[in-house]
Amino acid sequence: MSKNMNMKKIIIVAILIFSTVSNLWAIDEKYTRGYVMLPSVVNTTNDETAMSFFKNKVVYSLIDERGNIKIYGAVINDSIIELKEPEEMKEMQDLGIYGTFGFDEKTNKIYFSRYDKKTKNYMLYRSVLTGENTWSKPKKLKIQGLRGFINTGSATVNAGWLYRNPGFSGFFNPTLAQNGSRIYFSADFSTGKGERDIWYIDAAKGNKWSMPQNMGEVANSVAREDYPFASGDSLLYFASKKAHGDFDLYVSKKENGEWQPAVALAPMYNSLADDYNLIGTDNVLFFISGRNESKGDDIYRPQRISIGEMQAFIEPRPVPEAAPGFRTFPWKLFYFDFDKDVLKQEFIDELDELYVTMQDYVLDFDFVIRGHTDERGSEAYNQRLSYRRAQRIYRLLIERGMPAHKMKIEAYGKSEPVIRDAGTEEEHAQNRRVEVDIVKPPQEEVETSIEIKDDTDVVVTNEE
Repeated sequence: MSKNMNMKKIIIVAILIFSTVSNLWAIDEKYTRGYVMLPSVVNTTNDETAMSFFKNKVVYSLIDERGNIKIYGAVINDSIIELKEPEEMKEMQDLGIYGTFGFDEKTNKIYFSRYDKKTKNYMLYRSVLTGENTWSKPKKLKIQGLRGFINTGSATVNAGWLYRNPGFSGFFNPTLAQNGSRIYFSADFSTGKGERDIWYIDAAKGNKWSMPQNMGEVANSVAREDYPFASGDSLLYFASKKAHGDFDLYVSKKENGEWQPAVALAPMYNSLADDYNLIGTDNVLFFISGRNESKGDDIYRPQRISIGEMQAFIEPRPVPEAAPGFRTFPWKLFYFDFDKDVLKQEFIDELDELYVTMQDYVLDFDFVIRGHTDERGSEAYNQRLSYRRAQRIYRLLIERGMPAHKMKIEAYGKSEPVIRDAGTEEEHAQNRRVEVDIVKPPQEEVETSIEIKDDTDVVVTNEE
């Protein structure tokens, strides 16, 4: 075989590999490097929540000071990933929509959750868009196994599975997938993993839907999972409270027909407050966050930014003078109290020294922040704790002026102790640490971009 034929074969193989991996890219990864997350201009002093796509708009709920819910729609400006011209959509509010919904443009059908007086639960309904602003009367979905409700006083028993807390439980926050033939939703059924889980139903014959199926450990935990959103039938985004009691955003990817265990999105998406309800396409992405506590829950969206422009969006502390003889990388001496993710006050000065040192490398290198715990406790718990510790250093460095896209987090849990089989408290303390090191930034060439699925701000090495 000639050299030209060999080269052509290599190029074809590279293209095939690149195409295969590209299909696995998550929409959040597009906005990880070189972007910051900013609040949308449509936000008010009230809570914005429960977003869904509807034609060329994002439709969301606004909760006023009295707890009343109004539904608004804002036109999508995809050239700058922003919303504009918000208007109240009373016709949707009249449908009784509660939470998110799924809209099928092919059939003009909308699927949503609505309170049902008969069952005293939130059930799934559909309506058809019959005019520009008119909808047909909502009809409850015929879901297999949901006939003949029996009120027992403490729960509604049906077909062998229970709905907890009548009047508060049921089907919530639906989203469409598989060309309208599947609905993902959240529910607190007694056969689930704990609190609300992610479930799905599939379209069946006779205008019916299948028995609800649980997504299992791929997505669900004993904590609450909610706000599913399917992208391209190979990505499932959702929010979970399993890490620290507030919602964080996660994604599960389907590979070879199987859903993979979900991983947390990059820290730019996940703050120490509630972050949830991510929706996106190839061109836009929005999510809800409570990171600005004074304003409540708001809509956030990505904006491209350079390293220099980063200073306009943060208020860095004054750059401290470096202490003589300070250390170089890897920087390993950030220690934490047992079961805590708060940096000890004695290491604040050292953090300032680290920031000064990082400035000498920031143009040519990236940084990795690695979290560790001691060996006590379960692997799953320590994995989350080590992530929170690394995230704490990440956020403190951003406060001082470090560009977020130049850093990534790795969580190692208790898998890499400095002292194995530690016996004394002093030895355990040396394992409860965060390390910061220099890494080469990813190259822009096509051949290296094949590995872009690993180039995110979060890498979990020992997941639950």
